Amino acid sequence: MLDIKYIRENKEKVVKNTANRGVDSNKADVEKLLSIYDNYHNLLVEIENLRSERNKYSKENKEENREKGKELKIELKGKEDELNRLEGEMNQILAWIPNILSDDTPIGKNEDDNVDVKVWLPDKGYLEQTQLGKGFEVADKMPRLSFKGKDHVELGKTLNIIDIEQSALVSGSRFCYLKKDAVLLQYAIFDLLFSELIKKNFTPMIVPLLVKEKVLFGTSHFPEGYSQVYKLEKENVEDNNQLYLVGSSEPPLFAYGMEKRFKESELPFKMCAFTSCFRSEVGSWGKDVKGIKRVHQFDKLEMDVICLPEQTDKIFEELISINEWLMQSLKLPYRVIQKCSGDAGYNASHKQYDVEVWRMPVEEFMETMTDTNTTDYQARRLNIRYQKNNGDKGFCYTVNDTGVAMGRIILAILENYQQEDGSVIVPEVLRKWMGKDKIVKNE
Repeated sequence: MLDIKYIRENKEKVVKNTANRGVDSNKADVEKLLSIYDNYHNLLVEIENLRSERNKYSKENKEENREKGKELKIELKGKEDELNRLEGEMNQILAWIPNILSDDTPIGKNEDDNVDVKVWLPDKGYLEQTQLGKGFEVADKMPRLSFKGKDHVELGKTLNIIDIEQSALVSGSRFCYLKKDAVLLQYAIFDLLFSELIKKNFTPMIVPLLVKEKVLFGTSHFPEGYSQVYKLEKENVEDNNQLYLVGSSEPPLFAYGMEKRFKESELPFKMCAFTSCFRSEVGSWGKDVKGIKRVHQFDKLEMDVICLPEQTDKIFEELISINEWLMQSLKLPYRVIQKCSGDAGYNASHKQYDVEVWRMPVEEFMETMTDTNTTDYQARRLNIRYQKNNGDKGFCYTVNDTGVAMGRIILAILENYQQEDGSVIVPEVLRKWMGKDKIVKNE
């Protein structure tokens, strides 16, 4: 969250930023917050004075002084209760005030206002900057199939590697069975990226997939993303803590640093985790319901970094370069876009890039990775701090990145590498894991 002192000193900027991001001003009411803060601060002074006065009387043995001390104790209790109430109201508003966007974030309302940063094609490399645009203007420069292609749903069924009908019987809509070569593809992609992350000194982690509410609040997935998360029945939890299934390994990864102070020599602390992720997808019902593009359960290799403030820009660029390395290794056409103010992700984001793969048979872009600089927004909530060798202290910065969402990359490989005879060429870089260069129908 933002520091309330920063909000007071930069009120107009915070109000404008909140409006640019499309956050509900009734929930993120800056004027109300500052009014409550003034009352809170004044009441805090009163309480300190009362405590001092009470302590003075408590040291004296005269009957009238003892009575006065009792009166002050009762008055103090009432004011402390009021202080707690005001603090709760402040925190409720603070939870909705979003992070300040970077100066270079485009101002816009939705995905149509996102701006191309780079576009890469397997046979051409990067397009010139003069060829880039915003929204979907660059689509006409992307490659097409020379024949009428199939989408991944039809390919998966024909090749007998994706079964959506059976998963519907087992779990309902938006689930799937991957099998045979689809599974081999997933683990080949994982090995490719995971090996690279180990070379780059990422610490591999196996994390809890059930977390407490304070963890999801800490990473800013709560309160705004509450409806996207699966909640366990409380009576089924051993120690009576309310637990939630994670929609990403980002919350448990950053919570590893919760309530810790890192030495300068320990930063940046780079982590990665491969987990299943669970999302309700409320708000997208009826959209992308076919196939494995938008499902309730998917597997993802996440890259997250805790760092010093001055390291954050370099880390942000390092993570997006890893995203690009993977896409280029797989020879998938893609673009990197900078998200505009109205489409900049959850409230913690300060600057956000998406990597979007081009799907040739349906001729559209699809998000595959997201790289987000959250400055100290998450670290303040989680109380992740640093102390430098010279004694300087402060809140760490955090940067998170979708290393690879497996289902979507598998989807892109099937669609973009399909052949007219219905087979799918295996990307060259994956063949040593797959043990084949082509996926064909296998009963």
